[in-house]
Amino acid sequence: MIKPKYQRSESEPGNKGGSENIRFDMHLHSCYSSDASTPIETITGSYQRTGILPLVCDHNTIAGSKQVYKILRKNDPDITTILAEEIMTSDGEIIGLFLQEEIFPFLSAEETFDAIHDQGGLALIPHPFCTYRSCALKKTIMEKNIDRIDIIEGFNSRILDDWENALARGFAERYRKPISAGSDAHTSFELGRTFICCEPFSDPQGLMKALPDASVHYTHTHPAIHSVTRLVKAGRRLGLVRSP
Repeated sequence: MIKPKYQRSESEPGNKGGSENIRFDMHLHSCYSSDASTPIETITGSYQRTGILPLVCDHNTIAGSKQVYKILRKNDPDITTILAEEIMTSDGEIIGLFLQEEIFPFLSAEETFDAIHDQGGLALIPHPFCTYRSCALKKTIMEKNIDRIDIIEGFNSRILDDWENALARGFAERYRKPISAGSDAHTSFELGRTFICCEPFSDPQGLMKALPDASVHYTHTHPAIHSVTRLVKAGRRLGLVRSP
């Protein structure tokens, strides 16, 4: 059974932690997402302060993750580049990580899973039981494609009700899938609040090996944050919030 150590944290880490482990926020957004406002420099600065590696998975683009890892690797060439994208399919959202190139949105879930794996990447299902988001991948689609799924997001800070996270973890345990944890940060002040702590890895196989024994540090974000996201999207449409 996959039961990672779990620590509920209501404060930010404050330092980088030991060199033997990696802290990894496996779901966050930059200003390259239409509903997010976090500058690239803020994400890289957060890493420098906390040591929490960011999985930048902007909506339907890898541009944000490219920019982040370009800066991170300039400062530390040993950091593994992890390009990621939260891809809208015709069936809901799927995160691809360890991508080589951008994947077109609005393909079927099956086509998207195959496109991720054709690049040697991993397929992660974000917020699978979220009732607030209509873009969440449905249980029937997940069950139909269970052999194509690599990781289930078991802790998402923006979930309205933590019971929905519990449902995701139960689903992952049932199908023996490792879980991830992510802040799903769309704003600067959400950074550094949720992450896993795991053994070092440098490729997809290494991450899959490390996840089952990872510890989870999780902070639930106040539901009002979704109002901020709506304001950012409206500001973009009206030209009040600048795009990168």
